[in-house]
Amino acid sequence: MFTPRSTSRLSWNLLAIVLTLSLGGPVNAQLIQIRGNDRVISNGDTTPSGDDHTSFGEVLADSGPVDREFTIRNLSSTPLQILFFQRTGQHPGNFTVIDPPDLTIPGNGNSSMTIRFLPPAASGLRTATIRLVSSSVVNGDFQFDVAGELILPSPNIVISGNGVVIPDGFSSPVVGNNTNFETLDLGGNPLTRTFIISNTGEQDLRIRSVDVVGINSDQFSISRNPDTFIGPDSESTFEVTFNPTREGAHRVTVQINSNDPTPTERIYSFSLRGTGQSLSPRLVLSGNGIDITPDDETPGPEDHTRFPDTDLLSASIRTFTVRNPGNGPLLIDAVEFLGSHAAEFTVTQPPSSPLEPETVSSLQITFRPMVQGPRTATLRITSNDPAQPVYEVDLEGIGGRFKLLGIERDDNDALINFSTTSSPGTYIYRIFHSTDMEEWESVGSIFSNGRETLQFRHRNSTGSAKAFWYVEESRFE
Repeated sequence: MFTPRSTSRLSWNLLAIVLTLSLGGPVNAQLIQIRGNDRVISNGDTTPSGDDHTSFGEVLADSGPVDREFTIRNLSSTPLQILFFQRTGQHPGNFTVIDPPDLTIPGNGNSSMTIRFLPPAASGLRTATIRLVSSSVVNGDFQFDVAGELILPSPNIVISGNGVVIPDGFSSPVVGNNTNFETLDLGGNPLTRTFIISNTGEQDLRIRSVDVVGINSDQFSISRNPDTFIGPDSESTFEVTFNPTREGAHRVTVQINSNDPTPTERIYSFSLRGTGQSLSPRLVLSGNGIDITPDDETPGPEDHTRFPDTDLLSASIRTFTVRNPGNGPLLIDAVEFLGSHAAEFTVTQPPSSPLEPETVSSLQITFRPMVQGPRTATLRITSNDPAQPVYEVDLEGIGGRFKLLGIERDDNDALINFSTTSSPGTYIYRIFHSTDMEEWESVGSIFSNGRETLQFRHRNSTGSAKAFWYVEESRFE
């Protein structure tokens, strides 16, 4: 309640004061101005500021009320009458006038008014509107807002990831603060990120819950919870694990429910992002450095799918390359041969399995003909390649038209014994030598009319650890 300064003043009601004045005649040209901290306050000002004393600032607990003095000036030469005073707004009870102005302010004079902020029992911001009605012809109904805030000792939550503070409401996940988990393979190893909860306040911070919410919440989980109570200037960690089971980008929100008194931080939230991708291995078969198309039915020497002519009971070996250009491990389930001559083709070196992405392995196949003439089979490779789970390629070789009887050693020479064709005619038999069954060198030839057994001496040929020979037959027409 206002206390009059003298007996010439009237009593004021705190909420509404109506003054009945006996004026000698009409009042003309009065002009009011209100100042705080020697700064002019605009009529209708709704932005309390410490600069003009309309904001009483933050008041700590047990520090008592705060007073602010305002000056009411009469800018005219005619006396100014204060007719009406009122406190309105959200919290008028937290503001009171302890030193009211004079009810009549002489021309070009001024009077002071002291308003007191009474801190509430609970913390928080308090606001009110001060209304002053006067005889001023301009701004006769003068209103301005005031504010004050009580600050009680309380906890304060701060979240960080990778040493970077994550603001409450953060919605743009980045790798730098651990909120972007990037891309993981479906079925691969999950990724766990650590976050820190810091209490920068003066009271214990109580963590009620930490949750992952959103339509993709099943892709993330809280793998380790923080401490329930975190003391002042202390911290605790929690962990989030991303383990995608679906392809595509997944966004969720982490919510930390605590006793932080700040309304927007009672449930502190920020977004996470991660992407799941399918593991897609691929199988590519190549021979002699040339990729072989699946279901290729045209064997040729250029990609090694056509083996060289091979003597009966002898062998030719071709080495192929199995490559995995995909992004998942390639599992080779089986390598087999199909067809009526499948038994004459065998795997002498299978490829590695599993075959990691962007790696290669060798597949070695041996052709050992049992019968003269063209011999064919289909190579079938079964794998977990989702686009080509069954990879088939036709192979071909020719069995020799004569029989290799044996190879003998005579000191440093090799004796190659073979029987010629049973059909009469004129033939030439060329003998080839190799140490790896890949590169063959012609080492000699013999003419024959057929129907006989021949022997060829390959001189000084037994010095290497391995040696192979085959005989090729040509007929003169």
